[in-house]
Amino acid sequence: MTLPLLAMLAAMLIGAGMLILLKANALHAYGALLAGVFGSVYGFTQSLVKATPLLLVGLGICISFRASVINIGGEGQIIVGALMGTWFSLAFRTWPGWLLLPSTMTMGFLAGAAWGFVPGILKARLSVNEILTTIMMNAIGLQLMNFLLRGR
Repeated sequence: MTLPLLAMLAAMLIGAGMLILLKANALHAYGALLAGVFGSVYGFTQSLVKATPLLLVGLGICISFRASVINIGGEGQIIVGALMGTWFSLAFRTWPGWLLLPSTMTMGFLAGAAWGFVPGILKARLSVNEILTTIMMNAIGLQLMNFLLRGR
């Protein structure tokens, strides 16, 4: 219990040191951070909206670390999951919300899992280094997203 608190304190001290080096008031910056998150219902809900996918990716990476597998592919997996979720919800926009929301989430989860399956199968069958393949899959996912957004 104390280790996470010490880690958070250390991160805040390092952040304050960086702010001081930038000639900014660290107390004012941390006060604005807290006011932005807890100052309104909108700020709090937006913080939850942004944090939830990152927490889910972090949970998946913790599970892989417990299995002694190094997964650095969380970024690519979340990108591909988001792309699939976006496509699915646009393709089936006439579905009722109570069905569309869990279906979209399931499709996003499955797409991210499939994206992580590629380095996993390469590691299991061919002993390919999972660190390199997950980093490369991140780059491929990012370029796929850019292509789908820009068309080039």
